Amino acid sequence: MKALLHIAGLAFFLMIFGCNSEDEEIIVLDVNVQNISGTWKLTETYLSPGGETEWQAATGDHMLTFSEDGTFNASGLQNCGEGEYSFDDTFLILDCGDQQLRWRINTLASNTMILGGVGCTEACLYKYKRID
Repeated sequence: MKALLHIAGLAFFLMIFGCNSEDEEIIVLDVNVQNISGTWKLTETYLSPGGETEWQAATGDHMLTFSEDGTFNASGLQNCGEGEYSFDDTFLILDCGDQQLRWRINTLASNTMILGGVGCTEACLYKYKRID
């Protein structure tokens, strides 16, 4: 009986003190127009040159703004400033008129979106934060 009380006490202690209250809770959202609408700023990149890597602070002023009518505006995307966007399962497709850009949506949460490059030999992930 004493052993059971010790185990219960230890479990209670771990529940109370085991979690860091500063950790951001990420609740994954469905990929749809309502959940992606808004302005997103590129904050970090995870680009592997062929081995282990870490998240790095993004440089430049890369922004994506998605409207509920299916259009987008972008800054920092080469040769693609505006157009229409759509989804194919968990893929985000940006139609820029003369070209299409395609990314896998790895994470979509209320304030975080992580896009993965399609066709990357090594890891190429882009972390965006919602700014509006």
